[in-house]
Formats: sequence, C-alpha cells, structure tokens
Amino acid sequence: MTMKPLVVREVKAFLRNPAFIISIILLFSFYTALGRLVSTGVESATEQVAGLQIGVVLQDQSDFATRVLAIANQTSGGRLRLVQSIEKGVGMYDVVLVIPPDFSSRALDINASIRLESFVRIDTVSPVVSGAKTNIASSVGELIGKSVSMVIAIEKGIDPALIEKSVTINTTIQVYGKIMRSDEYSAFTMLMGFVPMIVALIMGINAIYASQFTAMEKVEKAFEMLLAQPIPRRNIVFAKILGSIISSFIMGAAYFAGMLMLLSSATTSAPGEGASEVSLNILDLIYGKIGFNAILIFVAALVLGLIYSGAIGVALGSIVSDERIAGAFAAPIMFVFMGLGYALIFIGLPVNIATGILAGLVIAPLPAVAMVASMTGNAAVLATSLGVAALSTILVMALSVHIFNRDIVVLGLRLRRPKLGEKG
Repeated sequence: MTMKPLVVREVKAFLRNPAFIISIILLFSFYTALGRLVSTGVESATEQVAGLQIGVVLQDQSDFATRVLAIANQTSGGRLRLVQSIEKGVGMYDVVLVIPPDFSSRALDINASIRLESFVRIDTVSPVVSGAKTNIASSVGELIGKSVSMVIAIEKGIDPALIEKSVTINTTIQVYGKIMRSDEYSAFTMLMGFVPMIVALIMGINAIYASQFTAMEKVEKAFEMLLAQPIPRRNIVFAKILGSIISSFIMGAAYFAGMLMLLSSATTSAPGEGASEVSLNILDLIYGKIGFNAILIFVAALVLGLIYSGAIGVALGSIVSDERIAGAFAAPIMFVFMGLGYALIFIGLPVNIATGILAGLVIAPLPAVAMVASMTGNAAVLATSLGVAALSTILVMALSVHIFNRDIVVLGLRLRRPKLGEKG
C-alpha cells in the first residue's frame, strides 16, 4: 500500500469522528463569542481614551511658554487644561503634563533638549486603555516640541521644519494608587498577562491528562477492573484528580521556572542625559508594589485551578467511549482555558464584586483580579473571588463523583452519525 491511501484513511477517520466535528464547532463558536466580547471592550476603551483631556501644570510663567502652550492647545483641539498643582491634576485628569521652570531656557538653547514630566493615572487591567494613556503622554510631549519649533520660527521668520527640538519625558505612573516608574509598570503589565496565561495553560494540560488517562484505562479494560474493586467510587475520582495534578505540577513547574528565570531580572536605561542603568527585580516589584498576598493568592488559584480542571478532565474521560474522542476534545479544552485566561484582561472590565465572581467561576483570570484587589486593599472582591472559586471547584468535583456513580462511566457516551434512511 502506498503512502497516499494511508494518509487518506487517517484523514477520513478524523473527519468521520463526531467528537472531532463537535469540538471544532464548539471551539469556533466559543472564540467567535469571545472575539465579539473583546472587540466590544476594545472599542469602548478606544472611545474612552479618544476624548481624554490632559491636565497641564505650567511651572514656567514666561511669555514664551504661554505661547507654546496656546499653540499646542489649539492643535490638540482644546484638550489641554491648566491646573494649579500635580496633586490636583492627578485627581482631576488621567494624564497630567508638567512644564518645568527651565522650559523656556532649554527650548531656546540650541544644544539642550526639552525635559518634561508626565503623570499617568491607570485604574484598569485593560492593556488597551493603559497603553493608550501612556501613548497620549508621549504624543502631547511631541506636540509641545512641535509647538516650540512653531513659536521660534514665527519669531525668527523661518520655516518651522528647519527647527527640531528633541523632547524627553520622564513618566510616572499611578496604578491603582501605587506609584511606579515606566519600567516597573512594564513589568507589572507583563505579570498581568503572564500569570493568568500560565494558570490557564497548566489547567488545560491538567484537564487533558485527566481525560486521556481515564479514557485509556477504559480501552485497556483496567477501568472496569478498578470499578469492580471494593473501593468507593468517589475515592477513585479523587485519586485520578490528584494523579493528574501531580503530572501537571511537574510540567507546570518547568514552564513556570523557565518563565520566572526570564522575568526575574530586567535591566533598563533611564532616558535623557546622564542615563544610568537601573536593575529591576520582579520579586521586589511584587513585594513592594503589589503585596506578598498576591503570591499566596496565585498559589491558591493554581491549586484550585488544578483540582477544578482535573475534575473536568476526569468527568470528560469517564463519559467518552475511547481515547480518540478524548483526544479530539483535548485541543478545545486547552484553548478554552487559555481564552478565558486572557478574556477579562482584554475586555477591560472593572475589578469589582461582579468580575470577582466571574473570575472565581473560571479561575484562570483569578490571579489578575486578586492582584488588583490586593493593591487596592479591596478585601471584599478578594474574598468573593476565592470563595466562588472554591465553591465552583467543589461543584465540579461533585459532578465528577455523580458521573462515576452512573452506568455511563462503563458504557461511555457514544456519538454516532445517523445513517441515511434511519428514522428518528
């Protein structure tokens, strides 16, 4: 037999498998709905930032600085608003630009660059909104630089394109009330995306292991022998969940250790003159800005997620007839968990009781929600998330035990296509 018939035979075997077709339909439907939710969140975030007004603290009261600010305000469509102090500005606006006392002297000095300060207030986990706000600060800085060129060109009667002034902005970011440098905030956003992804990945691996091991035992007839033993079936369920957890911990530890080595230290250079290297340690950031509670919550979320996904995998493996059907559902399980891990982050929902309940139900986004709740000192959201996660885990385990006490655990759920001419 040549290679072509063998390949055709294998492809037909997949295409004729109802579980494979159902998994594709479910996966497509899930990500279509998820994509619409994320798209709605991105659109609302974009609209929120589009008309954002910027507070300006004018510490240079010279006529030159006033004219520069007037041109910049006109160019921006009147989005710049004068405020008396940084504290008042941050309280009123999400982005505040500070024009320092030496602004005019540096702007008129050919060899000097313009230095500005910006303060950005961020109170969302959405990278779309936070990224847009930090970009606005940079855009306003560039606008100030062009306005400086315009004022100088008007005074000297030359083309503004002949004048180029470099602008350096030192940005300070206030994230849920915690002051961070730009490099610290970059590390924070990396953690917000990295931690839920790792939890979701390990949960997906765990569910796949549990379903595959259970389905393989059924094919090898070892499953029926195990059920015939004088052992409570709930103990069998718990043993299988623990076995899949141990296997996933080994795999997850390798992932986590590798990523932790990657993120444990990052060196960045401070912009501007006299730049010096600043060493940023991720663990120091967690202890100082987020709180040690975040690590404990991450561990709790991981343990609950492993039990939760293990119970789902055992339940799935117990109702399918063989490992082929379990394998057909393996990829959808993985991608569903990974999709849920990122969904709340990109949708940009506020961190409150409602999102705490949602994060507890699916567990994967729980570390990100708990991280924010820990930073803001919102114990109610923290307790609600963990409580709902524990309750949902218990319910899924109870469902697995219930399935094991039914005849379907031996016979399996058989999916077949109706034959032509078969009457319903």
